[in-house]
Amino acid sequence: MPWASGGAGGRRDGTMLRAIDACAHTNRWHRHAGPVALFCAGLMACVLAAPPLVAGPLVWAVASVAAVVGARVPARLFFGSMLVPLGFLVTSALALCVTVGFEDGGLVFGLSAAGAMTALRAGLRAAGALAVTLCFACTVPTAGWMALLRRARVPEALLDLVMLVYRTLFVLDEARLGLMRALDNRMGFANARLALRSTARAAAALFLRSLQRAARLERGLAARGYVDRLPVLPPQAAASRGGWVLAVAVPVLVGAAAFVLAGALGA
Repeated sequence: MPWASGGAGGRRDGTMLRAIDACAHTNRWHRHAGPVALFCAGLMACVLAAPPLVAGPLVWAVASVAAVVGARVPARLFFGSMLVPLGFLVTSALALCVTVGFEDGGLVFGLSAAGAMTALRAGLRAAGALAVTLCFACTVPTAGWMALLRRARVPEALLDLVMLVYRTLFVLDEARLGLMRALDNRMGFANARLALRSTARAAAALFLRSLQRAARLERGLAARGYVDRLPVLPPQAAASRGGWVLAVAVPVLVGAAAFVLAGALGA
């Protein structure tokens, strides 16, 4: 039945969030958080500062190759994670291409060349930034970027809050999966009416469970004498001098190539 496939089929245990987190802890670069963060920061600077018509596709390609070929991130996971954000991106870009006005007392729709160019520039830049973000998310584990933020002197209270929220997401996601499986087993998605009712019940139950989890977490931290920091074992770093050099050299070359190509093409 269509509603059943939309229920159980869309709630596999291997959700995208869990797959990305597992990949971040097992990929080839998971112990090179520092160079990878610098590499991604450099590519992000390139896609934001360089001409977007050239920098967007170039950065997208470099970030994708780095993740899939360099870090051995599964191509299906990496490119599959782009589908939903790219869908929103295309929808927003199409909206910029349309103009609406009044002519002879009627509503007139048209295409705007200036809007299309703006959509193209913004879309290519956003696509490049999306690839860089996914490259970072799929290659740097949680403990790695937390250690980087701690070195950057981010307040400990903020780091603890980020860590607790991040871990709570997985706990609530597991509860969500259990609720939806139970409803699906009881034919809660047999038709549109039942699906709407089941979704509302699951959302209400999940909200109550989130409040209960928060209360348990607060009591647990107080019982363990929490003061101002949650101790987290930092990951073993394996960054080499060559890795740091590549992390700086590749974004510089990409940025230079983007400006040269933009000048040659007049973009």
